[in-house]
Amino acid sequence: MSFEHEVIRDRQFSEIALDNIRLVQRELLKIESEGIRWFTYNALLEVDSKYWIAAASSTGKHHPPEDNGEGGLVRHVIKGTLIVQDLARRAHLGSRETDMAISAFLLHDTCKDGVVWTKGRTDVTHGIIAAEWLASFELADETAKTEIRNAIRYHMTPWCYAIDPFVDRSYTREEMQANIEELSRAMYPSRIEQVVRDADYFASRENASFLPGRDIVFDARKHDTPEEWLAELNSPYTV
Repeated sequence: MSFEHEVIRDRQFSEIALDNIRLVQRELLKIESEGIRWFTYNALLEVDSKYWIAAASSTGKHHPPEDNGEGGLVRHVIKGTLIVQDLARRAHLGSRETDMAISAFLLHDTCKDGVVWTKGRTDVTHGIIAAEWLASFELADETAKTEIRNAIRYHMTPWCYAIDPFVDRSYTREEMQANIEELSRAMYPSRIEQVVRDADYFASRENASFLPGRDIVFDARKHDTPEEWLAELNSPYTV
């Protein structure tokens, strides 16, 4: 059974989401290590179904327009994976390191709204949530698993938080210290962590509009919705 059918199971998805699932399957095949590929595959099968239809930004204020419509989060992931490959090549990463970086990027936003998506907004500690969630998935190469989880945990540097600071309450000294320690650790990245965080940053810039395999021509018009923007690219989105 294909990755697409495994993800769908008995659930209903739009054509845009289905196209994105197929594209993720294509990205999975770029991972040469069978162990890392299956680790990534199995984790993606277990993500909340809302992951496949979510926008890249829960507020609509961030990311380029094509990533803020239905399925935009997965489009962001696909775009960022291409950037990961370019950065890995520039940094002369080996095959195994590149596999780890691709895996981390494919999984970095899987818990953006928690393990179970209920809040409808980005949890600023989603890197930690995903890293801890991934501990339960098997990968015989423990060093690779640690590298992948750390790259996910710290992908938001320099905006790393151990606890959510955006709530109206007082914080304990321990909580404040935890945030300092999280950011301090994140400021000294491994090569894989650096590639993943840079790819995430550049793929999310509001003026970095592109869709892999498609020419995008801008004109002076402003579309009302991301869906309309995508429709002009002959949606459902295909390569």
